[in-house]
Amino acid sequence: MKPIRAILCFGIVSLAIQASHACSVCAVANEKTRFAYYATTALLTFLPLLMIGGVVFYIAKKSR
Repeated sequence: MKPIRAILCFGIVSLAIQASHACSVCAVANEKTRFAYYATTALLTFLPLLMIGGVVFYIAKKSR
């Protein structure tokens, strides 16, 4: 059982290393790509806040 666990751990670690080399942020040389990355990050950051704000606004408007 121990060799299987060691092989499994080694496989997971090697996959994690490969995924870290595929990071799109580490080597963004193109300005359009960098802008798209930042715009997507901003969208995904503010979208939940806007959705919660919309629900609160809807509830406040319905309660009047």
